[in-house]
Amino acid sequence: MENERLLSILSYSSIFYCPLIVPLVVYFAQSNEYAKFHAKRAAVGQTLVIGSGLLSFLAFFMIVFFASEMTETFASVLMVSAFGIFSIVALAVSVWSIIMTIRVVR
Repeated sequence: MENERLLSILSYSSIFYCPLIVPLVVYFAQSNEYAKFHAKRAAVGQTLVIGSGLLSFLAFFMIVFFASEMTETFASVLMVSAFGIFSIVALAVSVWSIIMTIRVVR
């Protein structure tokens, strides 16, 4: 297996062990366009997961700090929807990363 393919596999599978760091290192350290292309795609997907996670934590802290000004129903809808969106995005990007890893292997 060529080094470019191995670096691409590491970029996609890093969502499970070191998200966003490995694709960025591969992107900036590698001169091969194939590896850079896949590292950029992996970084975008992993940024979506991290961004949605940060938004769900923001919703959690809004509920904690502004609980007295919110109704209980609004707070629970906000929390469930924020963590629901995060879960869906994380699951979708994880499945996409697995599929792309398998495609690069072939």
